[in-house]
Amino acid sequence: ENKEPEKGQAEKTGQAMGGVEFDESKSMLLPTNPYAASKAAAELLVQSYKHSFKIPAIITRGNNVYGPRQYPEKLIPKFIYRMERKQKLCVHGKGSPRRSYLYVEDAAAAYETVLFKGQIGEIYNVGTKDEISVLEVTKAIIGAYGLKKEEDKWIEFVADRHFNDQRYYISVQKLEELGWKPKVSFEDGIKRTIDWYKSNTEHWAEDDIAGALVPHPRRPLDLS
Repeated sequence: ENKEPEKGQAEKTGQAMGGVEFDESKSMLLPTNPYAASKAAAELLVQSYKHSFKIPAIITRGNNVYGPRQYPEKLIPKFIYRMERKQKLCVHGKGSPRRSYLYVEDAAAAYETVLFKGQIGEIYNVGTKDEISVLEVTKAIIGAYGLKKEEDKWIEFVADRHFNDQRYYISVQKLEELGWKPKVSFEDGIKRTIDWYKSNTEHWAEDDIAGALVPHPRRPLDLS
């Protein structure tokens, strides 16, 4: 079981420790898993080009974007597809990890703001201040289908992932100082997203998404 970190510990890329926001300029990059390490490595590579070759770069750190057209390996589209198939929603562990979910249109507006108003050489976090647990997201999707009174019937708790960070607690103050703020509430974003998937049932072929809808997707290994 993943435990909430104790207060006073340093922050990491991958998991924010304690109750302190992950700030662009003061927080250390200490990734907790290979996926997070790949992001940190890419950022350091860009930093090296900025330093050695004066490349005019801006770095953004985004997380947990959702909305139409997202491949259903991710939590929200996966659960929408499973609801449409009358399948239970498979929650990893206890569903306690908390994330700041940002609707795709707000994310696009954030990157546009950074592109035209951001300062060369700076780093900008992209996200929201509102944190929601995986279990709360699950219940919100069930509720959006009008099944709130039956939510227990639609939730299935499955084995947790080998690594599952409890929290990504980032500061977006620097981005907000450029004039950006999210406009789409989580409730409205979920509704828009469900409506899109219902209206675009043939966006992906069944064979292309079947493997993503299982509780623990595994990509096939091509040995040819």
